[in-house]
Amino acid sequence: MDAHPGEFVYATAGRDKGKCFVILYAENEYLYLADGRARKVSTPKKKKVKHVEMTGDRDEFIMAKLMQTGKVTNKEIRYSLSNYLGDQSNDD
Repeated sequence: MDAHPGEFVYATAGRDKGKCFVILYAENEYLYLADGRARKVSTPKKKKVKHVEMTGDRDEFIMAKLMQTGKVTNKEIRYSLSNYLGDQSNDD
């Protein structure tokens, strides 16, 4: 599965195992991830693709903004994750 900016992923290894992130961009086998809190947009988490679980879900607003300007704010990332994780808990 290809990694796309704005896609939600879960870390499967490391100290952030189980946490949800948004992909900011990808380079070779690495993804640069942010959650807007511990991992800010200015200092994204560099993680290998094999150490994340792709959800296949993405935030269209974040994706479009990253494609157009290359920039998003921590607040936008937090809002996006909050909506996504809230929707996930309501699916039960």
